[in-house]
This record gives sequence, structure tokens and C-alpha cells, in this order.
Amino acid sequence: MTTTAVTAYVVRESPPPGRLSVVGLDDLEVLPDRLRMPRLTVEDLRGGSLLSGRGTLRSDPRWSAGHAPAPALNATVRAFSLTNVAWAARRLLQRVEACLGVELPHLHIVVGCHDNGRRHWSGGHYRLPATWYSELPEEGPVAPTGEVHLGYGRAFVVHEGTRYLHSPGHDVALVSHEVAHHVCRHVADFRLNALRPAREHTNHRTAVEEGTCDYLAAVMIGHPDIYGWHRGHLPLTDPRRRCLAAPWTMASFRGGHDADPHADGTIWAAALWEARWRAPEVGFPSEHVDAALLHGLARLGSQHFTERDEENLRARRYFGTLLAAVLEAARDASLAHHVERVMAARGIRAGWSNAHAREVARGCA
Repeated sequence: MTTTAVTAYVVRESPPPGRLSVVGLDDLEVLPDRLRMPRLTVEDLRGGSLLSGRGTLRSDPRWSAGHAPAPALNATVRAFSLTNVAWAARRLLQRVEACLGVELPHLHIVVGCHDNGRRHWSGGHYRLPATWYSELPEEGPVAPTGEVHLGYGRAFVVHEGTRYLHSPGHDVALVSHEVAHHVCRHVADFRLNALRPAREHTNHRTAVEEGTCDYLAAVMIGHPDIYGWHRGHLPLTDPRRRCLAAPWTMASFRGGHDADPHADGTIWAAALWEARWRAPEVGFPSEHVDAALLHGLARLGSQHFTERDEENLRARRYFGTLLAAVLEAARDASLAHHVERVMAARGIRAGWSNAHAREVARGCA
């Protein structure tokens, strides 16, 4: 095994972006526009030779600060996106694989997607192959095992006292959230996509999946304010901020087709985060909550179905369904009791539907 030194942001118990550091990636293959590792490829779509030598693997993203006339085409910024994304993605995937004793399917991460030439996309999403997409249509086929797409970036934020282009590939929490969707797809399969035809998967995500991905992103940076870097202008209690330290309960749950699953998912993520940071109070390392969650996801994924029955799909949307699996997967009865108690204080109970939990939390049932 060979280790290659690359530049990435290392985030420890603070909001992104973190500290610019030199880290090591094992078994790394370097190509001009992409990096390859076991079961992971990170590629830049925009053309050109970005990684022509060893020095380009330790680029400085701060060159993007200030008033660059074309920041999305800055080769230094683009090269750093590749190494930073590879580092952040590999950390999460390795953590999950080590915990569950599995190898996840190959993940293709593409940087520089959905550019219309006038307004650069500044977001990220996880895509599965489908016949159509509700927004941002794909120009080519999506890998059967799933892809993470990251935009160019267009907004400037403040970093170290100066303007800095917020490129999605520079944001460890954002990258971790999207990679966590790959974990959810292949460990829990909330939407039972494995039972769909190969090119007809659904990309509509549920609140419990979005919340799980937010939680895993917070775990990887050790801080609940996962989007505080680029959404710092929003109050901590604004659902769009997605801060897991907010006191959300099921009374705030909306549900339905018109609700934002990201905002609803923050309720689940915040409850998990409270269980995590309070775990040492009852004698357990915080990582035990992470392990219970991952093994709970695996329990859902191990359920055998022969068809995509609507009743089964509906139950897999409930926080209470995943909570039941997490409690069963907890390595200690006292840990399970701790998680159950914290969740109950937020209105989440094992086996309950989201609608019932909401009505109880609002005093309507």
C-alpha cells in the first residue's frame, strides 16, 4: 500500500472549512482530471490538465480569495476540490465500511456539474439513474451505483478575513452529506431502489434519509453547525441553516409532498446529535451512537421484500421505524435506553408514524 500526500481541509469540532492540512490517501491513482482509489473516483468535468505533477496535489485554495475575474475556472481551486473531496469522501466511506464490515459499491463523484454558462450551480446532490429528473437534467447516463454531483460555486463567503469562493468541493460537511446518501442507498435503501429496474430509480429523498445524512456530516466534522460556513447569515433556528444544535421537536414536522425533507429531517438529525453529545454523561463514547445508527441502517437494508409495496415504503419514511432498528442494534441496553429517552423528549418514538408523532407533540392526539 502506498500513501500519497494531498492537501485538504481537516475539520475537528468546528464549523467548516477547517484547517488547511497535508493528509495521506492510500492507493491513489492520479490522472490529469481525476483521482482514483478503491471504490471511489473523483473527477473534474471542466477539462484541462489539473494534476500534472506531485506538487499539484498540494494546491492552496486560498488563491480564490479576492476578486478573481473567473473563479470557477481557477485551476488551483479546481485541483484542491479534487483532493479535498477525495479526502472527505474516503474518510466517511472507510468509517462506515469498518463499522459494518462491508465494502460499499463504487462511488463516482463529479465536480463542476450543471453549468449553463451564465449562472454556475453552487449546490450538490446524489443522483441515481432515472428516466427523468425533476430538476437539473443529466446530459449523460448516471452510474448504476450512484454519483455525487458538485457544482462550480458562485457565492463568496468570508474566510480568514477575506472573500473566498464557496466551491462545494471545498466544504467538508457538504461533501460528507452527499456521500452519506450513497451510504443510505446501499446500506438501508430507504426507497427500495434495489427492486426498481436498473435505470428507473427514484431520486426523491425522505426526511429520515436527509436527517441521517446531516447527522453523518456532523459526525465527520465533530460539530452540529454543519452549514455554518456558507449559511452563517441565517439564524441558528432557521430550518435552512440545518444546525443540529437547535431544539427541534416533532411539533415542527410538516410532512407531505410540499414539505422540504431537509427541514423535516433536521428534527431527526438534531435528536440523534443530542443523544451523541450526551452519551458520555451515561458512560458511553459518542461513537457508540454512530455505530448503533449504522447498524440500524443495516437492519433496514437486510429486510427482504419481493416488491415495492406501498405499505412497506411508507413505513420506511418514519423516524420511528429507523429508531426501532437503532435501538435493536445498540450494543448495550443502557445505551438503547439513553437514545430512546432523548428521542422521546423530541417526540420521536419507536414504531410511531411521523404524522402520529407530530399530532402527539402538538397535543392533538
